[in-house]
Amino acid sequence: MHVMRRLLALMTAVAVLVSASPVAAAARSGTPPLVRVRSASRSLPILAALANGFFTDEHLNVDYAQFVSSRPTFIQIDQQEIEFIVSSMDNAINYQLNPGNPAGRILDNVIVGAHDQGLGLALTGAAGHPDASSLRGKRVGVDVPHSGFGLPAEKILLEKGLTAGADYTLVAAGSTPARFQGLLDGSWEAAIINAEGVVRAREAGLPVIGRVSDLFDAYQGGVLAANREWLAAHPATAIKFIRGYVRGVSWVLDPRHRDAAIALLIDAETPPALAAKIYDLNVATDGLARCGALSPAGFRAVLELRDEFHGFEIPQDIDHLTSPEGGLYDLSYHHRAVRGCGPCR
Repeated sequence: MHVMRRLLALMTAVAVLVSASPVAAAARSGTPPLVRVRSASRSLPILAALANGFFTDEHLNVDYAQFVSSRPTFIQIDQQEIEFIVSSMDNAINYQLNPGNPAGRILDNVIVGAHDQGLGLALTGAAGHPDASSLRGKRVGVDVPHSGFGLPAEKILLEKGLTAGADYTLVAAGSTPARFQGLLDGSWEAAIINAEGVVRAREAGLPVIGRVSDLFDAYQGGVLAANREWLAAHPATAIKFIRGYVRGVSWVLDPRHRDAAIALLIDAETPPALAAKIYDLNVATDGLARCGALSPAGFRAVLELRDEFHGFEIPQDIDHLTSPEGGLYDLSYHHRAVRGCGPCR
């Protein structure tokens, strides 16, 4: 009897939490559910989906903004304060598997799709630091040390004979825009950057010390992740968001939309010529992931890189982690989303 009472109390508490969520409230009122999504750099597919009404077609109200650092944003995912995050795959798995991650505990998130294959991910030097040898005793900016794109930075420098801690210092520098700005401000002598940050670095004449694409045949860069409990409670909303997002990816990759896509990137700090170069990076070989689909080879490469740098607090079976049973990803929502999504069916 006591067990039944506790079970009923638990079920009641869960029902209250679900009914109190923004999505559940919207469903009752008939208004579009609010879906909050965050990314480090501007996501051209999300901008395209917003501009072309793909989310509106799905009866969704999407609130999109950039984040400053992955750590607080993954905590927001865990606490269901936002619904989706676009971040590096390694961040997502680190928060899932390692209790000693930057948040200090395991966070509830699961990968539901892909964003890109690295988007030009490269270790870039500040002015006066053209190569690895110039970084001895210097600072290298990463989002969070030993997580996310920090590991590719360590790999690039290890290949050139430098070891983190002994030869240079990793600095927690926040998102790609912040890392790029730090190169200009002299906050660090090198940084791992991608997306439009790496394009802006080239325009500023900053040297590329090493490219991730030179180390890996395939690399899973950015992914789309969400809270596992939220997904289970709101599968229809998740599927609708992913479908709108995938339509955005396909629209950007269609060369007929080149000029319109470039126009989405133009602002006070991004003139047309620079916007065109950012667009070209999005459609490059290591650019956006077609149909938002994960790369099996790229997924394995990220896991093997973390394993190489002893980045698992508990020994892991890489073959198991790359399988659906490994629990790092759940593509069921993506599969259902793309069934009616044009070329991605």
